[in-house]
Amino acid sequence: MFMKFIENVPLAQYTTFKIGGPARFFCSVSDEKQLVEAVKFAKKKKLPIFILGGGSNVLVSDNGFSGLVIRNEMRGMGGAGSGNIIASAAGENWDDLVKYTVEHNLCGLENLSAIPGTVGAAPVQNIGAYGVDVSSVIKLVRALDTKEMKFVEFGNKECQFEYRDSLFKKEKGRYIITAVSFELTVGGKPNISYRDLREYFAGRQSHGSEPKTEKISLFNPLNWFHARNDKADLVVRKYEPSIADVRDAIIEIRANKLPDWKHWGTAGSYFKNPVVSREKYIDLKGKYPELSAFEYGEKMKIHIAWIIENVCKMKGLMAGNVGVYDKQALVLVAKPGAVASEIVSLANNIMKCVKEKTGIELESEVQWVN
Repeated sequence: MFMKFIENVPLAQYTTFKIGGPARFFCSVSDEKQLVEAVKFAKKKKLPIFILGGGSNVLVSDNGFSGLVIRNEMRGMGGAGSGNIIASAAGENWDDLVKYTVEHNLCGLENLSAIPGTVGAAPVQNIGAYGVDVSSVIKLVRALDTKEMKFVEFGNKECQFEYRDSLFKKEKGRYIITAVSFELTVGGKPNISYRDLREYFAGRQSHGSEPKTEKISLFNPLNWFHARNDKADLVVRKYEPSIADVRDAIIEIRANKLPDWKHWGTAGSYFKNPVVSREKYIDLKGKYPELSAFEYGEKMKIHIAWIIENVCKMKGLMAGNVGVYDKQALVLVAKPGAVASEIVSLANNIMKCVKEKTGIELESEVQWVN
């Protein structure tokens, strides 16, 4: 199939922020052969390359991108009928893949429901939500090595996953992901340890199944129970949500917490939750007793949204055409007509305030494209 390379294509239409200037050259690829052709085109013209998936985690400069933007439209997923390994092309919609795994009773991705974007972006960012990082279930990543111009495959450890980081970020531009395989658990027990999920399921009954009866701790907030005079035993009825229940819950929680993509431009969470030493967290906790965090290895990961909202007092703040979403302080939003420089200015002001109040230097989750 003949490849089309289009000049001066506005990129705002391809991003969830709905912001950004034009690409010098733009093309779409639907298979690996076309990808190779596109990369050769860029090399011949000595152009930088940017891979565009769902456009959900990027902020494009008002001046646009001076190289070749390659939109990944590779499709195809499968494997549910042959075990617990699921493979997907990089251009597939991420949430469609999650839905597919849940429908086939495969546990592992349900906590990552309703995250916008494509499958190929998931390993790059090591996306995570509600207590789960995608790195925990990635088995293999296939990519084009643009330096050697050959296709290579990386096992989980070779991907060098860290918090919102990976080999594919560290060697930016070298590898273009074409497919990802995931190792899931057939009929597994979902992870509902995250606070929002614990609170959601507390006291709820299962859809289409009876709660189990067993002796368990009263201190588990997911349990509802009653006493019975039977040899002084306590009978506890425990609701255990299915992976479908968890997916439904997360879709509902995210819908209530995040802006409607149809009405706002946004990239979702703009900043990473910072990871600090335990000593640093204890110091901050002394100043701000209501500050929460959770263990991250030997360190602590702070809920920075609380700082932005309660210390910097910026939740709901509007500055021209952009603002901090009034239901979630990690989310920056843009009205129609907003430009990238407005988002950058607002983000810089938030980072400055957090630094002055806490000593923490925030990092952006959103990729800057210029």
